[in-house]
Amino acid sequence: MREPEFRPPLALVGKHLELVPLRTDHAPALSEAGRDPKVWTYIRSGPATTLPAMAAQIGVLLERQRAGTDLCFTVRRLPGREPVGMTRFLRIDRESRGVEIGGTWYDPTYWRTPLNTEAKYLLLSHAFDVEDVHRVQLQTDARNVRSQRAIERLGAVREGQMREDVLMPDGAWRSSVLYSILESEWPAARRSLEEKLARPWPTPA
Repeated sequence: MREPEFRPPLALVGKHLELVPLRTDHAPALSEAGRDPKVWTYIRSGPATTLPAMAAQIGVLLERQRAGTDLCFTVRRLPGREPVGMTRFLRIDRESRGVEIGGTWYDPTYWRTPLNTEAKYLLLSHAFDVEDVHRVQLQTDARNVRSQRAIERLGAVREGQMREDVLMPDGAWRSSVLYSILESEWPAARRSLEEKLARPWPTPA
């Protein structure tokens, strides 16, 4: 059994969006997409509401990608291909065939649209069907109920809560809720996600 690779460059394309390799020249468009401070309320890194802050954050992420621990994407809405957010694979554990999906944020215009569902579907499909992982984990701030419900709709199982495990940029301690999907659970989760994505969705302005 081969170890997962998760090596750049990698692009994943769906109906509503495409996930393309994060690049430094994406900073201007991403800083515009992330200009609303509420985007960063529960994000470990940030806030990146200005071009210098976004450029610095992209630099850090690309360093992690070069180290082999992360694989980073810019989320571009289709058909216009305008950047509307970011996501990534992180905590890549090739020996144990595990990975985390996280670091996800979107322009609030695209909250409660199919973008997050389809992005997670593309990432999960690549992890399980291409990289042959055994386990995908996701986590979110215990205060972020909206994110918890979104993760649960993916078919992920709640494993528990890590108390005050992350020091946030504002100096507060975050407690993280941990979820996972195992390879044996992926077929059912995939069917559910495909049914959700087949529904009609209103087009954001």
